[in-house]
Amino acid sequence: MGAGKTGKLEKFLDAKLIPLGNKISSQKHLRAIRDGMVAATPLALLGGLTLIVTSPPVNLDTMKPTNLLFKFLIAWKQWAVANGMQIELLFRASLGMMALFVCLAIAHSLAKSYKLDPVGGMTISAVCFLIASAPSNLGVMSSLIKEQMLGEEILANQSIVMPMAYLGAEGIFTAIVIALLTTEVTRFFKEKGLCIKMPESVPAPVKASFASITPMLVNAVGVFLISLLIQKLSGGLLIPELIKAIFKPLVVAIDSPFGIILISIITQLLWIVGLHGSSIVSGVVGVFELGNLTANAALVTQGLQAEYIYTEPFRAFFMILGGAGATLGLNLLMLRSKSKQLKTLGRLSIVPSLFNINEPIIFGTPLVLNTTFMIPFVLVQTVNALLTYVVMYTNIIGKTFTLVPWTTPAPLGAALSTMDYKAFIWVLLLIVVDMIIWFPFFRSYEKQLVLEEKSTEE
Repeated sequence: MGAGKTGKLEKFLDAKLIPLGNKISSQKHLRAIRDGMVAATPLALLGGLTLIVTSPPVNLDTMKPTNLLFKFLIAWKQWAVANGMQIELLFRASLGMMALFVCLAIAHSLAKSYKLDPVGGMTISAVCFLIASAPSNLGVMSSLIKEQMLGEEILANQSIVMPMAYLGAEGIFTAIVIALLTTEVTRFFKEKGLCIKMPESVPAPVKASFASITPMLVNAVGVFLISLLIQKLSGGLLIPELIKAIFKPLVVAIDSPFGIILISIITQLLWIVGLHGSSIVSGVVGVFELGNLTANAALVTQGLQAEYIYTEPFRAFFMILGGAGATLGLNLLMLRSKSKQLKTLGRLSIVPSLFNINEPIIFGTPLVLNTTFMIPFVLVQTVNALLTYVVMYTNIIGKTFTLVPWTTPAPLGAALSTMDYKAFIWVLLLIVVDMIIWFPFFRSYEKQLVLEEKSTEE
């Protein structure tokens, strides 16, 4: 591409695309959703750690104690079976209630952006979410039911129980809707001066508490009435069940080869023009990644097979090996480059790349607005995704169901997130494939730099 065309392209990007990308990434509601997903990460890590402990990759029917490693794995499995229910309390209190905490975090972020009381916003959204998603009822704990009990004896143990079915992954979409809606209603009441006002001499926390009374009543009663109306018209469906049905086609589309290709291409095109594509796209699809992972985790705790393929660990440890664009393969090629610039950059970047941090590669090579690398920068991680989709869909390797920190080296992260040793080997094979795809483009760019370096020396 000539210098004139390159200049025109940069001017177009500066004038049109980059401002649009910045506007999208700073949009209040999308930023609040992204903040909510990020705030839930520690919960997902705790739940993921719990699943790793309670789900050793062992089949007691086929594995025999023929060596020290197998003896350890069998003992671990037997211990997990005996103590799994008690340990899973950590899962139920974290991933099992993910939607509630996401709701709180989104409401907090959006309220702060509007300069509202964040604590009041969190409280209102949490109350409304529980009204919509976990209507309490009378029930009997299974642990209190004994053999030979009569019906009257069982009913005597009734207590108020709150179902948790929609406090986890199944309720994330509802959490988002409730958090955004209740915060907007609260903002409306504040802007219209419809909140209870206290004298200036009253302490700020007390004033904020009284100011939340009217929005709380309107939001809570409104959600309650809407829930009753939906149950009446739908034959008993709760709000989360209705929202789940509405979003089901989108979930299916994203967890498909077409959806994964689209997500990958859009992300990398944003990176090419200098925007943080991962951050922008995750604000939209992050909820699906986390929701799919949490749903897989819930299935595994029930002794079932994970269902969804596209999750956050899938993207982190199978798609973007070394960082956005799967640049670890390129970084490895740089280590033996004939270009001094690329070789030095490769050595400086290799350690961060092993931990999925590749900004030095993206901006140091550079890959941004670099026409030589545009094709592999989009293609490599897309190929990784499609190949991995096939091996997971055909059950050659397991699907991800635990959240491991994204900075974990990819082969190890892949093995831990699936609890399948074959995932470790698969990622090593993907890195080789990535190097093969990067190689011809790398050689072309290397030749350009070598010529430039020689001319400079002369």
